[in-house]
Amino acid sequence: MDTAPTRPQGTPAPGRAAPLAERHAFHGLQPVLPVADVQRAARWFCEVLGFQLDFMAGEPPSYARVRHVPTAASEGWQGACDGGVPMYIRLWQCAPQAMPPWRGELVVHVGHDIDGLYAAYLARGVTVLEPPTSQPWGVREFSIREPDGHVLRFCAAA
Repeated sequence: MDTAPTRPQGTPAPGRAAPLAERHAFHGLQPVLPVADVQRAARWFCEVLGFQLDFMAGEPPSYARVRHVPTAASEGWQGACDGGVPMYIRLWQCAPQAMPPWRGELVVHVGHDIDGLYAAYLARGVTVLEPPTSQPWGVREFSIREPDGHVLRFCAAA
């Protein structure tokens, strides 16, 4: 009969650390976008894209955070409710020559009605880069460019 003590499932062997995903829980990601005018950028995200101003800091303002909080009526990715977890974007004002070149895009997962969202943004005058397109990997998506040049891609399960 084996009398060696047993470890609870998922516990690392002696001398071995637990995987990072077990030791450290990530609770969100907040990208920071460099912008030329933080007040203008925050106003654009709120008035055009439907975000809410979370805070603005500095005198004069130089840093802000906007958020989009899903409502009970909105569905999460692929129809599952995402629990109302807000999405945050931080806006950092810096001189144009100090703005690092942007080499990526923000991908925003939309619960449903991607075409309705596109139509609403189009009516608000956004700069469209790509109209809604059904992709072979199972999503329907469109992309826009905000006034400081950052690309936002909105996608939903097809």
